[in-house]
Amino acid sequence: MSEVLAKAEPTGIDLLVPEFSPPDPQPASDRQELELRANSQWHSAIASVETLLLKSLPTPIGGEDLTEETVIEGLLIAAPLPLFSHPTLVSQLQTITFTTPHSSRQLLPCKSKANDRHLERSHHFPIEILPTDPLADERFCLVLTEQFSLVVVLGEEDGNPRCQFSFDPDDLDLAWKSLRGRIMLTAPQHLSYLDELAAQFSPIEPDYRWVVAFSQSLLEHQPVAPLAPTQPTVEVPTKVAADVELIQALTHEIRTPLTTIRTMTRLLLRQPDLSPRVLKRLSAIDRECTEQIDRMELIFSAVELATTEPSRAIDLTTMSIGELLEQNLPHWQQQAERRNLNLAVDIPHKLPTVVSNPTILDRVLTGLVENFTRNLPSGSRIQVEVTPVGDKLKLQLQSRSEADDTPTATKTDRRHSIGRLLTFQPETGNLSLNMNVTKNLFQLLGGKLIVRQHVQQGEVLTIFLPLSELGSRG
Repeated sequence: MSEVLAKAEPTGIDLLVPEFSPPDPQPASDRQELELRANSQWHSAIASVETLLLKSLPTPIGGEDLTEETVIEGLLIAAPLPLFSHPTLVSQLQTITFTTPHSSRQLLPCKSKANDRHLERSHHFPIEILPTDPLADERFCLVLTEQFSLVVVLGEEDGNPRCQFSFDPDDLDLAWKSLRGRIMLTAPQHLSYLDELAAQFSPIEPDYRWVVAFSQSLLEHQPVAPLAPTQPTVEVPTKVAADVELIQALTHEIRTPLTTIRTMTRLLLRQPDLSPRVLKRLSAIDRECTEQIDRMELIFSAVELATTEPSRAIDLTTMSIGELLEQNLPHWQQQAERRNLNLAVDIPHKLPTVVSNPTILDRVLTGLVENFTRNLPSGSRIQVEVTPVGDKLKLQLQSRSEADDTPTATKTDRRHSIGRLLTFQPETGNLSLNMNVTKNLFQLLGGKLIVRQHVQQGEVLTIFLPLSELGSRG
């Protein structure tokens, strides 16, 4: 597949991100860095492909298996593992995965040979290629739909790792012919069906709007810096030093009396024969103290990390994001109810593990959700969606109107900056980390936070966390 795009006009991601262009010639010592860069570009491209597909496909109808009534909206061919798990894509795209003997063991076992006809008509089936096939060393994604056609390849060009893409119908036709020959060799029983789909969704001249949308999404998903084995650290100007010292002192002075109040409150809650009214008020005091203490601990941790030396980077480990969400969702639900908001959650039944710091991630997510809910008008619905995207987990928060399920604008943002690290909301008295510091925290946690501001929709928060090797194998 790399050879196909190598013959075409340059369309590599390096053209959009010049600082990622590899030098020529390449010293052997730089190859690992080039591989990291190419992998980063691949993940950004796949996330952008998913964004385009979700925009172009209609609302899914039907279940997990194809029936006579199911409408297939496109053909997706990928290697060496399936790329997408979003219900809209799974239910409407006929997905083929080219596998090697090694990667096929990571897929779910196929059904019996007696069900070959059903397998042919399933939403997804693998096709194994020969171990000696050059395609076994590449990752690619070929998308054919009525709206747009696109191919993305992670391979090598002139011996250098490179990620390339193309909307050109000629390139796509060559890519399909290359894959069709392999299907004819190793899985001829599927050829007739796939030929029908390839003819139905034959490559078309690209609409410039899809190309622009892909390019913009690609840039948005690019990391601030290439992924590296060491964790990034936040550089703090000298002018921030005074802010840091003041914040550390204030958070300590605030936490101390709140901790005392919470301790006394919990002792009172153990008393028998408390009236429901007293019990309710004591519980409210305990809850408010806990929320303020957690907020102060997050602020304290953030400013502490802001002055962290590179050798004292955050310890990251494999963790269960599912357990973290399960523990926090009841608390987030209570926060939403107190503000007359409805929290709607769309989370897969089984989530892969991620690499992060459980304690700090817990605090940062809780603070982010709290700030998000505080800035919404009463009656809004908060939509929380969690979806695996390539080798990352995407968590997105946005608001919707209960009346017509349309995006809801947030309240007028009257938050004021306090120094270079904090923001203050006069209406609520809420003190929180500013968004730049929060983004840096997610970077230190191995992830990424993207904030989009819309005049009508308000804030849309998207968080990406890296999957662990165990989670990515799935």
